[in-house]
Amino acid sequence: MSQDRIENRYRGILLPYLREVRRSKGLSQRELGELARVSSGTVYRVETGRRGAYAGTVRKLATALGVVPEELVHGKRT
Repeated sequence: MSQDRIENRYRGILLPYLREVRRSKGLSQRELGELARVSSGTVYRVETGRRGAYAGTVRKLATALGVVPEELVHGKRT
């Protein structure tokens, strides 16, 4: 399945490492939502894989967490 089809199927980009990064920063879903200016419900749905995040939301979340967007998708590269 192509990346475009994956993104469309889940209405966005999956962020499998979002919860791990958020927790490593000591933030609740609500706190991250406030910092990123998205709802805590959005953070919850993206973390649980109920929906993907649009590119703009990925950027907001990454900026709020102080990481590059790729880290939320692929994890931390060493």
